[in-house]
Amino acid sequence: MKIQSNPHSLRVRQFVSSELFSLMLDVTAAYDSPGYRSYCVLVLARHARLSTCQALLIVDREIQRRKSASARSWTVSLASVGGAA
Repeated sequence: MKIQSNPHSLRVRQFVSSELFSLMLDVTAAYDSPGYRSYCVLVLARHARLSTCQALLIVDREIQRRKSASARSWTVSLASVGGAA
């Protein structure tokens, strides 16, 4: 049985993993600005042809993932600096 990939989810993954959108999400996660967040949602909805509700869910999940990843990296870097002193 051949498994077909969904072209819709492929388009979303390609756009979210693009360098420019990734940078936009990093800035949004760093500054926690509603304006940056809404801009990311609208850009994703337009380019990936999603409803704004779906785009909002994707952007929120990605921002939370990036916030937790950056918190872990700060914890690791602070622990290594503290151990060297």
